[in-house]
Amino acid sequence: MNKKTGFKYGMLFALTALMWLLSACAQSDGQQTVRSGETTVPIASGSGASGQSEVSSGNDKVEDTGETIYLYGNDFVDFIAPKFMEETGFKIEAVHYGGGEALAKIEAEQGNPQWDVLMMDGHGSVRNLADRDFLMTGWQPQNLGNLSENGKAYVPEDFAYFPVGIHAAGVIAYNTDRVSLEKAPTTWEQFFDYDGPVGHADPAVAAPAYPLVSAFFEQWGVAEAEQKYAQRFEKGLHVYPKNGPVGKALLSGEIEVAALQEHNAYELKLAGEPIEVIWPEEGAPGSLRVVAISKQAKNPAAAKAFVEYMLKPETQQMLTALDSTDSFFTPLVEGVPARSEREPNGAFMLPSAKWASEHEVEIKTWFADQNVR
Repeated sequence: MNKKTGFKYGMLFALTALMWLLSACAQSDGQQTVRSGETTVPIASGSGASGQSEVSSGNDKVEDTGETIYLYGNDFVDFIAPKFMEETGFKIEAVHYGGGEALAKIEAEQGNPQWDVLMMDGHGSVRNLADRDFLMTGWQPQNLGNLSENGKAYVPEDFAYFPVGIHAAGVIAYNTDRVSLEKAPTTWEQFFDYDGPVGHADPAVAAPAYPLVSAFFEQWGVAEAEQKYAQRFEKGLHVYPKNGPVGKALLSGEIEVAALQEHNAYELKLAGEPIEVIWPEEGAPGSLRVVAISKQAKNPAAAKAFVEYMLKPETQQMLTALDSTDSFFTPLVEGVPARSEREPNGAFMLPSAKWASEHEVEIKTWFADQNVR
């Protein structure tokens, strides 16, 4: 990594950390259009379980050092870490962060990393870490063959991270007490043209929000997307730190329509709130959840075992069975069904990891500039 690139990403994550701190202070509470753009690589079949004291890597075995590994991430980490420890015997502690927080912590700790495994939404941001030599590469899990064809298409050629699920970073949700069925936007063009206040989460803070925004920027091109967003800010675009406050603003009437993460949107609808959910025909911006290992992991055997664990059908089935709308995602392991309450034929808009990575600084910086005007 050259000094110019390092400075650029250092500035990005400094900005991310600042935006998170500011938002935390301001927050009272807290077709199938899948365009992965990844190089599909040959993936070995097989679904062997990881052992308790060693993990195979080709013909080599990686010994368990006995050290506790630290898992940084958002959804599921608090639940999955004790399950993994109970079933494998490896020691792990989960540290629950929002996406922006996790990235800022990893950046701040680069001289002395405290994390070993990362599991979060946003393959573009994780691709950034790989391109900057933060991640272990070149290791192919035995359970990688469990992935569906879609899942395999998301695996990067260098095996820097591994996809475990995808969900909608934003569906169109509207308050039925404020918006009639006839006036509700059903496409993203209509969402941006809607004559009334709309909102979504901050791409510098919420993990799914950069996938949301980058999908629009990739689809329309950077210049046109900036123009659409500038016009939308003028008409009334409210940006909130995370998706929870977006949902509360939608209920209160502060905004009438939202580009809301599907977990939050369906949670409100299933709770009987006056919220309707629309999955646009052109697709919902996809948030790809991936798991990656630090290049400086203190216990590589345990870290690799965690990846193997996340690629097991039993683990995916356990997550989709949770009594929570966090379980609203499309599993990428073959044969594991998604929740029936979701849109069964929803398509995703997903930029390639390379595109999302290359444009992350530009898009987040531009977006932050609009927020402070």
